[in-house]
Amino acid sequence: MTADPKVLEERAARLRSFLERNPRDDTAWFGLGRALSDLERPGEAAGAFRRAVELRPDYTAAWRDLGRALLAAGDAVGASDALRQGLAAADRTGDLQAGREIEVFLRRAT
Repeated sequence: MTADPKVLEERAARLRSFLERNPRDDTAWFGLGRALSDLERPGEAAGAFRRAVELRPDYTAAWRDLGRALLAAGDAVGASDALRQGLAAADRTGDLQAGREIEVFLRRAT
């Protein structure tokens, strides 16, 4: 965990409150996913990352972290699918760094 669980819970609560008012904010969904990942709640994190990529299909970092969360939740098939979609997004956007990171996680998932 990267921070105090209490601080992470507070961050997640603030993001949830913000998202109630701004449900189409892909960056806030990503932030919520990161907070939940840091709290070691990968299933919930995956839901937040999934919402981020629904709102912005080329959000490569969200695809990468969706794959990571699904791997942590034990869903290797779902992780592989998400990571392949993320790799395609990285190719479309020219995001070489995210593409390399996604490839690493894809190897772990398969």
